[in-house]
Amino acid sequence: MKNSIIPCNVIIDMLPLYKEKICSDETKELVEEHLRSCENCRQLYEELSLPAPKNETAPSEAETFKKVGKKLNRAKFYRRSLILILAVIALINAAWLKLKFFPYKDFSFGMIEYDTDEGKLYQELNGNYYYNVNFPNYLDFFSGKLYVWKSGNYIDNKVTELRIMPRVTGDVKYAVTIMTDSCVYGIPITKSLEFDPSGYKVHDNDEKMKQLIIENRAEIEELMNAAQKKWGEYL
Repeated sequence: MKNSIIPCNVIIDMLPLYKEKICSDETKELVEEHLRSCENCRQLYEELSLPAPKNETAPSEAETFKKVGKKLNRAKFYRRSLILILAVIALINAAWLKLKFFPYKDFSFGMIEYDTDEGKLYQELNGNYYYNVNFPNYLDFFSGKLYVWKSGNYIDNKVTELRIMPRVTGDVKYAVTIMTDSCVYGIPITKSLEFDPSGYKVHDNDEKMKQLIIENRAEIEELMNAAQKKWGEYL
């Protein structure tokens, strides 16, 4: 297949460029000279087919505006969603600061700070009374508590420790924690030292809890007065 100085394989590689008319004039002359003297390459050239050009039409003006409009609407949606998320976060943060942070900051004013596994604990010993504030965790509306307990032994009724926990939100109510040798009781009470089952799961120990309130009424009232004296203006 060599009818010219240039081998057929080289000419074959140049045929697509020649057929598409995108080769240089020198290459064109070489290919044409070869084709005049090489029947096989000439036949291959005639049978060579080129890919059909893509018939791409430019989008209409309406389609262009439609695509741009979709992109703008999508951008507006993402921007509004981001603003909404930031607003919700700011609202939650403001609510937590008002309901938890600032009240507990007042409760713990002047107390000694300790770091515990449950978070920050503030404590103060005043006379025989231990005042404690478990500071709420950030953006946690359910953590945080106050409680007062008295140093000394409760020999009567086998009570080993008695605590009063004022409730910070809602009506001024309290919870009493009474620890005995065998059990720990968490008892909700009203300001008038009555058992308060509202919002509390009723169980078989309710009568026992009422009895414990009666048996330890003097100690409970003493700690309630101490809590009021310490935190009454904030409750």
